Amino acid sequence: MATAVHRHMLELLESSRISLADLVVSTLMHPQSKHPHPFLFEDLTRHCLPVLSSLYYNSLSHEQTLSWAHSIMSKHYADAIDSLAHNIDHWHFSASQAKPAQIRDFRLEELAVTIQREQPRLWSLVFRLATGSEDTEPVTGDAIGEDSDAEDEEENNFDHAGPDAEQGLRRKKIHGLRVIKTVTVTSILTHNRFQKCNILQATMGIFLHSCRAPEKLVKVLSRMGVSISLTSIHRAIHSLSRESRLDMQRLGRSLLVSYAYDNFDVKFNTGIPSADGPSDLLVHLTSGTMLKLSHDVKLDDLRVSGSLWDMNPNNPRASNPKHFNPLTTFKMLYSLHPPPPVVHEPGKPRLGRRARFCSWMFVQTLITHGPKYFASMKSFVSQPEAVEMIPLCKTEQVPLRAMDINQSKVSGNIDAIMDMLGQAAVGKHGAEISGLEEINIAQFVQLVHGDLGTMERFVVFVFGLFHFKMAAADAIWRILVTPMDARKDPTGFMAFVSCLRPKSANKLINNAGFREQHELIGHVGSVLRLDVWRVEARKLGYLTLEDWARSEPSLEILRASRINWSLMRQAAQNTMRCHHYLLLYEELSYAMNAGDIGRVEILFQPWIQILKATGKHKYANRMLLFMHQLYSVYPSGLRRAIRYNILVNPTGRPNHFRAVDWIVELLNLYIKEIYGGEGSNYTKKRILEESPLVLIYRQSHANFERNFHLPGLSAAHAQKDMTTAFNEAFLYIKSLDESPNKHMAGRSAKYSTPDVLSRGAAITESEAMKRKHGQESTLYKNNKDAMNVDSSEGDVVWNEIASRERTAVGDDSYWDAVAEVTAADLAADGTL
Repeated sequence: MATAVHRHMLELLESSRISLADLVVSTLMHPQSKHPHPFLFEDLTRHCLPVLSSLYYNSLSHEQTLSWAHSIMSKHYADAIDSLAHNIDHWHFSASQAKPAQIRDFRLEELAVTIQREQPRLWSLVFRLATGSEDTEPVTGDAIGEDSDAEDEEENNFDHAGPDAEQGLRRKKIHGLRVIKTVTVTSILTHNRFQKCNILQATMGIFLHSCRAPEKLVKVLSRMGVSISLTSIHRAIHSLSRESRLDMQRLGRSLLVSYAYDNFDVKFNTGIPSADGPSDLLVHLTSGTMLKLSHDVKLDDLRVSGSLWDMNPNNPRASNPKHFNPLTTFKMLYSLHPPPPVVHEPGKPRLGRRARFCSWMFVQTLITHGPKYFASMKSFVSQPEAVEMIPLCKTEQVPLRAMDINQSKVSGNIDAIMDMLGQAAVGKHGAEISGLEEINIAQFVQLVHGDLGTMERFVVFVFGLFHFKMAAADAIWRILVTPMDARKDPTGFMAFVSCLRPKSANKLINNAGFREQHELIGHVGSVLRLDVWRVEARKLGYLTLEDWARSEPSLEILRASRINWSLMRQAAQNTMRCHHYLLLYEELSYAMNAGDIGRVEILFQPWIQILKATGKHKYANRMLLFMHQLYSVYPSGLRRAIRYNILVNPTGRPNHFRAVDWIVELLNLYIKEIYGGEGSNYTKKRILEESPLVLIYRQSHANFERNFHLPGLSAAHAQKDMTTAFNEAFLYIKSLDESPNKHMAGRSAKYSTPDVLSRGAAITESEAMKRKHGQESTLYKNNKDAMNVDSSEGDVVWNEIASRERTAVGDDSYWDAVAEVTAADLAADGTL
């Protein structure tokens, strides 16, 4: 209701022929209104919101006000989009000048933070339009979060979300999904305004290409503004390939690099015959990669080509040839990395280095697979002592272009090495290909992880530990699975495999892959070790492990528990040897993953014996040759460079070391299976051209899984829940007359697990005797008569080997007696 003053003012305006609109416009726009203390001006500007609201909500002025606001804000938001599109350089992606870092470092949350910081009103508008709600939370670097499965939960009622903590987590995840939609919509708008503002579209296009998305799908998404066009994708791929060549040359010309290569076969579903004949559907190719030599390797460490050639027995002019003697090298392994003196504490078992690892493995198995009470001790159990650890750092890797070379011949190996050097732009061949100045590598050696078995003048062969681990798993299979009688033993390895894998046990006898062998070695070993704890618990008066857990034993009680491996009869003796072989494999796996190169080298000695005893003579001899060259030929700098780079760490995280040949096998998988194309695009040309980009593709996938909340897409194998399978195995053990870990008088077995360590040592001695005198050793003759090979079935059947058993003496455990034996002890035992 207008007051008397208001009516008087309106009458004055009307008598003066001045409209209210003229008064407001004049007050705001006339220069005189800018007086330092104009009452009307300050009052009007202070109350502009009520004025504008009154105009908006008045039925007569509503449409005019709305049209005016629409016109003004449309221009404002158009200018905001234009500013984002033209002024933020790192949003611009040129397909012809694409850089790997743009794909590798793309973060969706960085786009969100930039939009909200530079144009907050635009962000608020798009967020409100895209989600129907106002964004009340500031966008931070972790706004999107790690993962989410809440895509379909945006309309859910939060009143039924559960406790406050769960409700808060769900709100955060849904907010992250809304941020994704807001950024995507804004990116489409900026890309439509300026075509070069396309970082999201470019990374999406390369991601779709690496996913082998159909061209029709890519075209549809390009029309929608979510992806760049097919032509631009192909230009970006060519640009990335060009940049990858520069990375190869940058790393290769530093000379502080090792090379790794391996063959892989590709079978194409279709082919086009030509005048020369039918097309080959099976193609033999070679992959390669470069790995930067880390851990302070210097060029002087590699400038030893001349001195190595002077020690090479293949050099007729060598002044100091270092001849390979397998027996001498074998003896050297016993004295490698001697353990430091340990002060023995009274009342505690005297354990050597390997026995301490076995004790740790028993405790770790109880914590991982035993009753839940023991899992609480996990954080209090430290890692086993390190023998010699490789320093932790992330390894730089640059994949090379796959080579159209068949590596099966010696000439193929030479061609592969020359091709890799050419891609790295080193040597005369590399200078001719790259057009750069020649780098003379005559004085330097090149470390090569591959199939070369000898040391050439400038190439140093480096052993592949992943294939060594595969050979170790296969050797265990030959001992515990292949013999017919071993499979009939009710307490043998295969009896527990049948409990753990009842539907595939028969297939696993002859057709088990490495992963199946690796998993079963771990699972059967865990079952046997848990049964040892069950036997120990019964000695303490508890019927089951669960009963023992309810008494809440401390970690010190577990560590003080002594597994009594006294001399047993056949059945328990078989289990004892099975424990030993499985724990040797577990120790090898742990040492490789942890990067404990010292422990890996210590394990060469027992595994060489096992490999020789199971028929893998060539592999064992290659290992001996490698260790001979490493410790008797190579100078200390080169030796350190090899030892500290034989295991690499692609992620830079603890316990994530990998063998170099594992890296190459993973590269093969990426090249031919995951990113090699599909259908008509699966061609040799594409495989060869895009092979250097597979790690960029992998990083693109990792970014999109993170940026767009795509959980559960990891290529890593999930940890299997073995509770049910283990319970079946424990029920089987209860059905036996007695535990396989407990001696039972009068019990016998159809199969006696052989002492392959003694047999392997005997074979090594015999080979040395033959080489020197042309005769077999007495120990080998005695053991050879006890082994019969049935070539028709391929089964190796061992009878009891006529050699003395190593038994526990005094406070030393069985493991020390077998594994911690020194060269002098072995010589006294007659095996050397």
